[in-house]
Amino acid sequence: MTLFNFTKPIIFIGFMGTGKSTLAQFMAQKLTLSFVDLDQFIEINEQQSIPEIFATRGEQHFRELEYHYLKEALQQFDIIATGGGIIENDASFHYLKTQQNVIWLDCDIDIIYQRIVNDSHRPNAKSKTKSQLKSLYLTRVSRYNEIAFIKVNSSFSIQQLYEEHKSRLISIREHKVVKLLCRRRCKLYKRNSQAKG
Repeated sequence: MTLFNFTKPIIFIGFMGTGKSTLAQFMAQKLTLSFVDLDQFIEINEQQSIPEIFATRGEQHFRELEYHYLKEALQQFDIIATGGGIIENDASFHYLKTQQNVIWLDCDIDIIYQRIVNDSHRPNAKSKTKSQLKSLYLTRVSRYNEIAFIKVNSSFSIQQLYEEHKSRLISIREHKVVKLLCRRRCKLYKRNSQAKG
């Protein structure tokens, strides 16, 4: 079994429509871990939707924001779902290469197309045919592969995917609980030592 580094956040990458946010949030809720969808994190902080940012400031500016908020998210959350195009920006791509728990969700292009064909919230998918979407997918695959710690077939149900990988994630939760208890005990010990002194 591939083992995670339990001291680091888990990052989901992959093409749009592969279920990154859905699976990441489901796992976080099951295991009482903190979660963030990076696109939503950007929208909340910038007070603009992703399509609005694309339309008013351009994709390049969005990719710069994405890199900035990725670094912030890694300091705050246990599980992070990224946008499908995060690897388009070299800064984000190289930064993700330094991270240890990167999970690549992937599935058949037909499934992806059915999931996103009518989703107006995806600027890079809007008005694209399945053939055009597949071409975009193929331009990204090698980059996903290069930074992924493991690859997961997300064609299955969320419950099936959770059952397959929960043992690894439970270990992460247990590690974090132990770490928190140790911190609390250290603080208590310091307070007691200062009181005695």
